[in-house]
Amino acid sequence: MEKMEQDKHLEPGMSEMTEAAIINISTVFFRDNVMINKDAGLVSVINMQVEDVGGVLEKHNGQLLCVTRAGISAMFRGDCEDAVKCAITICQEAELEERKKLFAGLSIGIDYGVVCVGAVGYNGFDMPLVMSETMDTAIFLSDAARRYNSRILVTSDIADRMLGFQKLYNSRRLGKMYHPASDTAEDIYDIYDGDLADTKYSKMRSRLFFETGVELFLKGNYLEARSYFIELLKFDRNDAAAKQYVFRCDSCLAGTADENEKKYIECC
Repeated sequence: MEKMEQDKHLEPGMSEMTEAAIINISTVFFRDNVMINKDAGLVSVINMQVEDVGGVLEKHNGQLLCVTRAGISAMFRGDCEDAVKCAITICQEAELEERKKLFAGLSIGIDYGVVCVGAVGYNGFDMPLVMSETMDTAIFLSDAARRYNSRILVTSDIADRMLGFQKLYNSRRLGKMYHPASDTAEDIYDIYDGDLADTKYSKMRSRLFFETGVELFLKGNYLEARSYFIELLKFDRNDAAAKQYVFRCDSCLAGTADENEKKYIECC
């Protein structure tokens, strides 16, 4: 697996800043067991997931960063496309019979930005340290993905760095995400190449309809946007994002939505 050039020389107190695509991989296992510290013996299961994910990362020039209660984080310092291809491969391999249980409820978030990798220590005890707002966003997206019946969510920071993103991957613009800390917003995309076949083809058929509804919502045309999402749900009642927009449109029309809810599908 690719190693950072200075890994061998990072003494406690040293660090390296780099720009990279950050990916976070979560599963039902992390959300239902690790997040609530149910069983300390689950480390062996975590290691099994890390071994499987590590092999795919290696093939796509990725590097493991850390494992947290929110999942497995890794980075790609080269082409952002490596990160997306890796995510799709992980989703595809998760459907192999021997991996279905281990990777049940798989969801992945990807963002691009600065990451700080360093080392800290005291009295002979050394440990790696990873700090990154970008990693926090990737973790947030991996959690949000499950709410929208999606497997891969990426930011516009990723999409904009890939030439021909719309042609390379089957995706739809999910809406805008707001970052309160920096008072900035960006688009998020649902890449459904990693979804199960039925879900993928359903999203392919309804993509233009869905994105038209999103555009109307962002323009403040809530009643018209609602009609698009309602129509979409008539032939795909499992579209969780369309359901969320119907609820959001209802709130906006009723005057109960706040200013952020009128513009953003998510606040990170």
